[in-house]
Amino acid sequence: MGPCQHPSTHLENQAVGTSPHRKKRARRPRSRMCLLKGCGRVFRPEHRLARYCSDHCRNEAAHWRHWKARQQYRETAHGKQVRRAQSRRYRVRQREKKKQKSDSLGGARVITRSFFFVLLRSPRVIRGNPTQPTVAAAALLFLRMSPVSGTRSGAREALVGTPPQPAMRSR
Repeated sequence: MGPCQHPSTHLENQAVGTSPHRKKRARRPRSRMCLLKGCGRVFRPEHRLARYCSDHCRNEAAHWRHWKARQQYRETAHGKQVRRAQSRRYRVRQREKKKQKSDSLGGARVITRSFFFVLLRSPRVIRGNPTQPTVAAAALLFLRMSPVSGTRSGAREALVGTPPQPAMRSR
């Protein structure tokens, strides 16, 4: 059946106040709550499918979805196999790292500066003493250090003029 031949009857059947040339106003979605757990803010969405109030909440939700997908994957047989292989590679790396560390300790040892600060005397002590050619500066600085073979200078000489340390007597 074709359109009505009488335009007046056509207009009578239409609702009052609307015309075919008048543009409808765009409807905005109503306020809703943010779906991110713990946020719960009420917001007016810009788009009808918007679920989160801000970019931050959207990113947090995406992060959670990816985490959940990884957990579900690891529960499968293939996921468990991949995870075991990953753990095995990690343990091998740790063993190699430990082995390299123990090999490097076998070589030359480094004595830190803080080791010597405990043994050093104040430079003011040296200024108060008259210069004596028989007493080396190292002997004054390292007064508490014993003159044994481990405390020699780089020239393999014992500290000159160091008096022997008296033994502590218990009473």
